[in-house]
Amino acid sequence: MTEKHYLAVNKRLQHGSYGRNEIWLPSEEVDEEMLKKIYFAQVREIKKKKYWLICKTREDAVGITVERQKEMYIPHFENKFIYELDCPDERLAYKILFRFIEEKLDFGDKVELYTCFDGEEEQPRIAACDTEILLEEGRFISGETERSFRQDNRIESLSQKFRWHDRQYVVISR
Repeated sequence: MTEKHYLAVNKRLQHGSYGRNEIWLPSEEVDEEMLKKIYFAQVREIKKKKYWLICKTREDAVGITVERQKEMYIPHFENKFIYELDCPDERLAYKILFRFIEEKLDFGDKVELYTCFDGEEEQPRIAACDTEILLEEGRFISGETERSFRQDNRIESLSQKFRWHDRQYVVISR
């Protein structure tokens, strides 16, 4: 089964990819020597012309994707704008996620996240996995555990503490 991540906010967000450092090159500009030196390469055809999608390093290849789900209902969310979130379960992706949230979150706003397997969006959440992140207070509360995180580098600190769990509900507030 496929694990799904969702993000809900109280305003519209621009959907798309964030954090990836991709280079698009026409196929005639790419040679075998160049391909040996890069982390990821994939050929795509756009308007009957071939292009290479290239990421030079592993870090360049990691990112998140936010896509609006207009007809979706998830009972755990209070916010009305729901987005499907493609965010790998790894620290670098969490950094991008928290940077994205921090950029989009105004004072007083909250972002909700929910993780479950495909088709289980309406299943009861696992309360022991509920997580609350209070950005301005520097508090990370997960289940019965409360930890503080460094304010001077909170993106790095949060990315080290956070992990996806099945049927986990997360509220991040500023």
